Amino acid sequence: MTTQGGESPPPQLKGQPLSAITARLGPADSQEQIDGRTAYVWNVQTRAPATPVPSTRVSYPTGRPNTIETLSYPDPPRQESCTLRAFVDGAGNVTSTDWQGSNAGCYDAQQRLAGRG
Repeated sequence: MTTQGGESPPPQLKGQPLSAITARLGPADSQEQIDGRTAYVWNVQTRAPATPVPSTRVSYPTGRPNTIETLSYPDPPRQESCTLRAFVDGAGNVTSTDWQGSNAGCYDAQQRLAGRG
């Protein structure tokens, strides 16, 4: 599942100085000029938490069923990504943002921006 948005998802960044984002996410990965506006771009990579997968195996070593239940983890863990693009004015304040990526990747980026990651 992917998400794309204009001013959403939260946190609301409009009007904040660019330094508020760099303090949470580090320096921008790139800078672009789009329609005469400056955009700073962050590509956030998140390792999705591994979810154990239950399985049941039955063996008959003595002629009677012996049920063994196990949990295994898929390998390798998935990488989730999110791209945040922040447009800034001449004073270095955010005028608009857009997000693109997976829900899990963008959620992690939002938590970091909100100071919870």
